[in-house]
Amino acid sequence: MSGRTKRTKFNITELDHEFHYFIKNMSCRAVMRLPYNYRCRMATQVSDCKRIINFFNYFRMMYCSIDIDDKATEVLFMLLFAFICVAFLWLMSFNIGTYFSPVLKIISLKLHMNEYLAGVTFLAFGNCSPEIIANLMPVRADAPIFTITVGNTLAIILLSGGTVCFLRPFRMNGHSTLRDLLFLLLGVEVLRFVMIKEGAVTLGEGIVLFLIYVVYVAINIADLALLRYYIRKLRRELDYLEGLTPPPITEINAKIRKLISWEEQDDIGIKDTTKYRRSRDTGNHFSNMTSSGYFVTPIPERRSEHVDYELNRTALHDSENPKNLQLFTEFFQSLNPVDAEAWQLGGWSNRIYLIARCPLVFVLQLFIPVVDYEKIKHGWSKLLNCTQIVTNPFVVITLVHSGVSSVYKTWHITLDFSISMWSPCLTVPLAIVIFLHSRTDVPPSYHHLFIILTFFSSMVTLWLAVTELEVLSEIVGIVFNLSESFMAVTFEAVSNATPDIIANYQLALQGYGRMAFAAIIGGPVFAILVSMSLAFIFNHRVREVGANSWVYGDLGDNCYLFLVITIVTTMWWSVTFDFHARRSAGVFLWLVYLQFLLYAVCVEWDVVHEFSRDQHFKPI
Repeated sequence: MSGRTKRTKFNITELDHEFHYFIKNMSCRAVMRLPYNYRCRMATQVSDCKRIINFFNYFRMMYCSIDIDDKATEVLFMLLFAFICVAFLWLMSFNIGTYFSPVLKIISLKLHMNEYLAGVTFLAFGNCSPEIIANLMPVRADAPIFTITVGNTLAIILLSGGTVCFLRPFRMNGHSTLRDLLFLLLGVEVLRFVMIKEGAVTLGEGIVLFLIYVVYVAINIADLALLRYYIRKLRRELDYLEGLTPPPITEINAKIRKLISWEEQDDIGIKDTTKYRRSRDTGNHFSNMTSSGYFVTPIPERRSEHVDYELNRTALHDSENPKNLQLFTEFFQSLNPVDAEAWQLGGWSNRIYLIARCPLVFVLQLFIPVVDYEKIKHGWSKLLNCTQIVTNPFVVITLVHSGVSSVYKTWHITLDFSISMWSPCLTVPLAIVIFLHSRTDVPPSYHHLFIILTFFSSMVTLWLAVTELEVLSEIVGIVFNLSESFMAVTFEAVSNATPDIIANYQLALQGYGRMAFAAIIGGPVFAILVSMSLAFIFNHRVREVGANSWVYGDLGDNCYLFLVITIVTTMWWSVTFDFHARRSAGVFLWLVYLQFLLYAVCVEWDVVHEFSRDQHFKPI
């Protein structure tokens, strides 16, 4: 009896180990082949499914909480997820246009940068930092991050670059554009060498990639310093020539033209975007831009007038006013989620759109402060900003801490207040002091410090939206049995590039074409060198022997070859057009990306073979 009991216990333990080994190594795609009544239990136990979550566990929502039991309902939920993706894309667009871009302009102005340096540093960092975070998240622990990164780079250059060239032709910085394209080519070649060489990726190779980016930024800073040195030198030469008798008019005119060109490259003032905002609010901005014809490159517009931001700051100030004049009126106007000017100028469809977005706008306005030099009082609202001193750190700390803790008791993450609950101890006294010191009719001298709150809350919001998009895209691919590499270079690449497209498109229409195009090239340089280097440094799995194959991905060679083609052809048309971005160049970039997508679809459907070689495994 005793022996029989021991034998039975041993058999159960053996099966138990075998089942746990099976669950641990089972793919989440295999769960989709099971009957619907088994999917809830398997989706909550399979390790691969636990990886594909962020703030929401969508598999648990679908198969446990809602209990989907047929294909039609499942497809309807995929359509709902597509709508949620659109909402997240809009959230990123509004965040970038309302909070992030104005802060970027102010930081660039305070640091005395020019448009190009601001584009390849701050704007590139802002556009690609969600990608860095995503590469370090569990959802990409075993993902083909080379394919994802290079696929995103293609989408940014071809889609965002094509959009900027088509909608707002401008004069490019010739030498800077060629230099950055060559740095991008260097970065992708070094990265590919690290990936395809024999042996595992090492920590030193990740550091080398990061140092290449440090050299790249240093060269851009040195280039700006040299530009300003030669501007000063040219001004001294003009002063000398104008003092001659008689003055050499021809030489003076030539130097004046050169000085104007250099000063345009050194310009970074806050530009007046009233015309752009009004055409956007009326819904006529696209028709206005294409009034000369869809494929006719218009004459580049004159340089936009600069905003007198000091006048905007003090426009309503009167020392005889009480400190809390119209305190609550200003508070409720600032919290109004419907833009009054857009409501008056827009038609019925635009007003429906304004109403539909109200809930999300209201939530963002509650905790993200606006700091915008184009607005009256720079966006200052005394009571609202004082409350945001409390709500902003509380919300940001709660979201970040909960995301790191990743505790799930149901289909959504459990919010962790254990750290953020203490933040009011510091922020409430600070808010009270600022409330007693400040006025309603003029922002305080330290108002620009609110940039810190705006920047970090914008980044957290973008991180949340990007990671949710990543998870939703992967779920849609799993449900419809699409390969991970195909989803990475198509749907995920386009969705990840959408914030960049929106930010660069808005900046270009506001007159910051050089900054936008600098970010279109500088962003991919940042993504390839910094994003991949940090993944090599902090993700130990990518440094394991044999990890190169899955990190590189099935479509890695396709992405690499199309990126090289993109870099070479961009240099070609830039030189051919004398560094004037034209609409035909934008159409050309779109067509290259269309060809890339066509090839990816054909590979997915087994119509053609990818460029990579078939893997051969040695027998054991």
